[in-house]
Amino acid sequence: MVRKMLKVSAAVALLFGATVSLNAYDKNPPFKLTKLQPVMYKSDGTTIKAYNPATDYRIFVNYELGMHCVGFEMSYCCVIPPYNSIQSQAVRTGKEGSLPSLITPNDNKKLYYYTKDNSYSEGNKMKYWSVMKDVDGDGRMDGAGDNVANYVWKHLFIYKDLEGTKPAGATAKDRLYVGKDIKVKVDAGPTGKSVAGGYLDYAGKDGGNIVFTDTLVPAVTDIQLKLTASHLWDALGLPLTAFNDSTRRGSIRSITERDFQPFQKSTVQLHDQNGRPIMDHGQIAEYFGTNPVDIPNCYACHSREGKAAKMAREEGLKSSDQEYSYWKTYPDESEYMARLSEASINILSLHDKHHGTTFLSHYDPTASSNRLGQTGEINCADCHGDNVSGNLQEPRPGATGYKTVKAKTLTEAIHGFHLGIVPMPDGADRSQSCQSCHPTHFQDPSMNDDTNPLRVSDRYGEGRFNDKDIRTSGGGCYVRRDAHSNPEAKPPFFLNEVGKYLLANVSTKDEKGKNTKELRGLYCTNCHTKIAQGLQKADDLKDAATHEGKTLRNKSLKEIVKELAGGDMKKFNALIDPKTTGDNEVQKYYTDHESAVLVKNVGKDGALDLKPWNHPTGGDVPYAAASGGNDWWLSAAEPHCADCHAAPFVESMGGQYFPIDQNNKHSLYRYSKGHGDIACQSCHESTHGLYSTRYDGKDRTVDITTHEQALQYSPDGEYTGPVTCAACHTVNEKGVPVQLKGTAYENDYWASVTLAHFMRSGDQKMGVKQLVDKFPYKKSAHIVETTWK
Repeated sequence: MVRKMLKVSAAVALLFGATVSLNAYDKNPPFKLTKLQPVMYKSDGTTIKAYNPATDYRIFVNYELGMHCVGFEMSYCCVIPPYNSIQSQAVRTGKEGSLPSLITPNDNKKLYYYTKDNSYSEGNKMKYWSVMKDVDGDGRMDGAGDNVANYVWKHLFIYKDLEGTKPAGATAKDRLYVGKDIKVKVDAGPTGKSVAGGYLDYAGKDGGNIVFTDTLVPAVTDIQLKLTASHLWDALGLPLTAFNDSTRRGSIRSITERDFQPFQKSTVQLHDQNGRPIMDHGQIAEYFGTNPVDIPNCYACHSREGKAAKMAREEGLKSSDQEYSYWKTYPDESEYMARLSEASINILSLHDKHHGTTFLSHYDPTASSNRLGQTGEINCADCHGDNVSGNLQEPRPGATGYKTVKAKTLTEAIHGFHLGIVPMPDGADRSQSCQSCHPTHFQDPSMNDDTNPLRVSDRYGEGRFNDKDIRTSGGGCYVRRDAHSNPEAKPPFFLNEVGKYLLANVSTKDEKGKNTKELRGLYCTNCHTKIAQGLQKADDLKDAATHEGKTLRNKSLKEIVKELAGGDMKKFNALIDPKTTGDNEVQKYYTDHESAVLVKNVGKDGALDLKPWNHPTGGDVPYAAASGGNDWWLSAAEPHCADCHAAPFVESMGGQYFPIDQNNKHSLYRYSKGHGDIACQSCHESTHGLYSTRYDGKDRTVDITTHEQALQYSPDGEYTGPVTCAACHTVNEKGVPVQLKGTAYENDYWASVTLAHFMRSGDQKMGVKQLVDKFPYKKSAHIVETTWK
């Protein structure tokens, strides 16, 4: 019956230019069960042959972003502060048919964290606390706590605790500002967690680590930012570096590119209430996860023979050459560090020249420290609003050392400008600059120089894939790493019509538009698109997991093209696979951005009476009216799994973390939960490094850490895809949880995976019959059949 319906659907779809997959899918799992424990047990008088999880406990470890792109030498400027979190969930596995359960403090257990071979930052890995900056605004830089680590966070505050408590009658004078009233400890993040290790904090069902900030609207203050999603253990905002303790020798001046190991191993152990490690099969219950951190490649273009360095010389700017020359007088100064300092001064001198700032007005090329003089370090977010750091006001109140103005949003200023100056088209006219500017280091240090043929650009920022496909390059935060750029990725892909279009027209095409034997995958600009933002804008969902309500995501391609591109297929293609030539749609993604509606105002005569974005009356209030960061890096402007993947392989409903997300629209992936309140990231890892990551052998793999991380949960020691049911559940020979015995699901691995994705918070409490009635097998099987690829 399902096959017959599909044939009819396919015939209808072809009339409208849509595609429907008719794959006869394999119901077997894509792995063996050789690492599991065979078991025979009785249930309701019946002997059941099954497989227990290999361990009594599972711990999932990740960082909510797939890569933190940050500097480590803060003497000159700070684009984004150091901020790497360790997030975790721990599970007591289900043996002999019992259900697994999330571990919380109520279980009298706690989670201890550390990062392997990376226990400190300040000193020969980072300059942050030792860089002076006027924090209290007294015009001096000699006060207690006058340093950059305190300065960059002082727009955030609490009243009492990190649970969002505001005592009755509290006013602005009762605020406790991070960095001013609450000093940031050396080698610790803004909430006090140390790089050296410690115990994770637990965020319950409502989330945690709540801080306050103010908006551009004077009357709208005390906005809560919930930094940790629900049901997670977290060490928030660690100032982690890409350098290991055992290999970091000498001063910070001696760092070379071969010191970078960007995919750090953050480890979490399960302890009892008294701090004793819990043992599991004779071993400490301990797992590691990838904690990615690396530096952007500004130095390539902004020093020596790079384009920006040459431009500065042509314009008569000499300070960056003076900077390089000064540092080269130190016998232990590496070429890389001398160029890094040169690049910082080059950027500031060009900014002064073209934007009228005075950042280098007190610059002293002979000074041994504090080379910017009384100006101090330049914090970009002082003028450029940035949601990443929670800075919604523009200019940022309390900025010191220079005059501030209301400037462009940080991401628009950086991306919009550079994509116009250095578009760097590859052989398909996609921009090489995404992966050239963002981090490009491999985990293996020997791959981190120009001898690596996969490196995106040379040491002076010139693209190396001008006549080739940027997707075949490698290194850094996404390319040749994530599942979406992994040629070994195998279906099912669970694609909606947008996803099928990208698979047929991008992922399986080379730079000349010809079919490829293996997947080329997606590039950065296939996810970060106006199409993705248009899909989010169109949502007014009643149920996120089923896409009940108003949405374009479950519509035909023809309907989607009509709504988002006026029915013009050529325009649709230009938006979903943007090129950096011609109209330069890559640049226009930033420069022509339309701010999403944040709320409605139903107030009269200038009064504020704010209602949800989908309130039937009132005027639209865009994000740009409230935040200097606009809606960038929030759910309204970010890509979603739901852009390409069919329900239920989609994010949670938003609203719990407003204004980071919104009601009746999808939340961000990193805030989303599935069955049993398991985070999407726990089973799939973080964006840009999703399982299964590409594996090119131990020495040539960009991110070997995530590959090895996946093997910790593998049922056969070889499979490295998303975490399977068998990691936590007792399963049958098909890898299906034994709870589904007697249902049509028990012999279909992929349909049972679909069922697991339908299940959201609370569904795990249903009886099996009730669950299967709510999510029938035929519906799940139909989804697998039609969305396979």
